[in-house]
Amino acid sequence: MLQLIKTTGLLLITAGVISLILYFDSMAPISIGLIAAGAAVTAAAALAAKRDLPVPCRLGFHRYDHTGYDEEMRSMRIYKCRRCTKVKKAVLGGG
Repeated sequence: MLQLIKTTGLLLITAGVISLILYFDSMAPISIGLIAAGAAVTAAAALAAKRDLPVPCRLGFHRYDHTGYDEEMRSMRIYKCRRCTKVKKAVLGGG
């Protein structure tokens, strides 16, 4: 059920962006309303689904700290969230 609500919110955001691009002059207020409603529905679904995580982490605002490098690929950094201990790996940019 929550996945359906999240999908509905994403569809509202997509419809708002498409109508904003295609009909900017006549549909701008309605498009902005669709985008805001879709963001609110998606945020509400995320808050309801992930009860065990802190509120910023439920909404996707993690605070990552660099913890080390991957053993297999030395160019891959490992980051860990301060609040929820989610682990993320990212490749260093080459220059």
